[in-house]
Amino acid sequence: MLDSLSHLMVAFNQVATPENLLLIFVAGLIGTLVGALPGLGPSAGIALMMPLTFGMSPISGLSLLTGVYMGTMYGGRLTAILINTPGDAPAIVTAMEGYPMMQRGKGGQALGISAIASFVGGIFGLLMLIFFAPIIAEYAIFLGPPEYFMLMLLGLSMIIVLAGSDPLKALIATLVGVLLSTIGSDYVSGNVRFAVVPELIEGVDFVAVIIGLFGIGEVLVNVEERIRLNMGKPKFKFSEFIPGLAELRHISLPTLRGSVIGTGIGVLPGAGATIATFIAYITEKKLSKQPENFGKGASEGLASPEAANNAAVPGSLIPLLTLGIPGSGGTAIMLGALIMFGLNPGPMLMIQSADIVWGTIAGLTIANLFLLGSNILLIPVFVNALRLIQNHLNAIVVAFCLVGAFSINYGTFDVWVTVVFGVIGYLMKRANYPTGPFILALVLAPLAENYLRQSIMLGQGSWGIFVQKPLTMTFTILVLGVVLFGLAKAPIASYVNKRRNQAA
Repeated sequence: MLDSLSHLMVAFNQVATPENLLLIFVAGLIGTLVGALPGLGPSAGIALMMPLTFGMSPISGLSLLTGVYMGTMYGGRLTAILINTPGDAPAIVTAMEGYPMMQRGKGGQALGISAIASFVGGIFGLLMLIFFAPIIAEYAIFLGPPEYFMLMLLGLSMIIVLAGSDPLKALIATLVGVLLSTIGSDYVSGNVRFAVVPELIEGVDFVAVIIGLFGIGEVLVNVEERIRLNMGKPKFKFSEFIPGLAELRHISLPTLRGSVIGTGIGVLPGAGATIATFIAYITEKKLSKQPENFGKGASEGLASPEAANNAAVPGSLIPLLTLGIPGSGGTAIMLGALIMFGLNPGPMLMIQSADIVWGTIAGLTIANLFLLGSNILLIPVFVNALRLIQNHLNAIVVAFCLVGAFSINYGTFDVWVTVVFGVIGYLMKRANYPTGPFILALVLAPLAENYLRQSIMLGQGSWGIFVQKPLTMTFTILVLGVVLFGLAKAPIASYVNKRRNQAA
């Protein structure tokens, strides 16, 4: 631990030059803007900035890229809260609670809570990266396909928590999400499934789906209902954007839980911030004494996923810097950046290039500090800008959505996918079908299928591989427990709702 602190202090001295500090600050702002634009997530942001690092020193270049990476995680929440259009997949959960707060005139407070929770999550993840990276990576490397499959299955079983008052509609939405995830080329055999046009060989792009479902779908509902956002009075008082002590105490434990979940999920290769935010949200809903407030602007349901979202960034860097294994799409781009700078990612990286690794960690820490300040200070600008343009907001949101969809692959096919799922999102809202189970199934089903087939091959066709190890057995018991709890809860919830209606 003392060695880690000494390495970090030396790295801060190397990084804290005026040029590097300005570079990290600008990188964080650029990342925030990129993250706020629908369709441009961490992978796109890092990829767009990589050409700027040519000719830079490795520490400066990697600090710029990690600053953009962290900035995109902050930025995704802006459009999610203000206009219910998540900038990236992890911000979907943020929209579930942040946008209802926005509609109630608490958009500034929602942005303040999310900024503080994001900062705490990022700091917690960095502490884990600094002090416990070798230990966590040592255990993570022993997780094989059976463990990952059971983890994905556990995530899918959590859909029962997102079911709301109508489990049947949630089940239908889940099955449609699973069916949609099977479109495209099979990972193992290479066979093409349900690809009626060549563009579907690689599957339906997830980003295009969420842009349509949450962006255009919401615009159609707003146009039909003539919704006008409650933006509050045009003031620039920071008291409106910084939560009070009572609110901070209320979100403290959810923020800490989200930080732990985000770091733990982020360190698992392939899991990523999206899964971390859903699990954090579900956890808070299960622990809440007033779960009926979720979906209506529950601050704990906003704080915990935001903390998990940003904690997943340092978490995903743990397997990258210690094992050379990218833990997310963003770190996959970072892996290419390490190779571009002539480094050798793997277990020897922290020994052979310790100064560069610790310099990168120091740069990420500084970026997190800068982003907290800039995001708090710019909240009045975002809120008041939205107030000025809200008469044209629907047209602007549609334009952002279509540009974001086009930027995915620079083709019109993803634009049409976005439009189609915008209509589907509108119909789901009209028919009260939950979008959470649909999205979660779309994210987890391909991963679960891939790990299932790898596990069966490892077990030579035997399903006993899922109960041979204590960890897989534990996951199996947890999955069965969640399902049984959901089956027992459904009739109880139905009875309680019936009694409430009779009492009313």
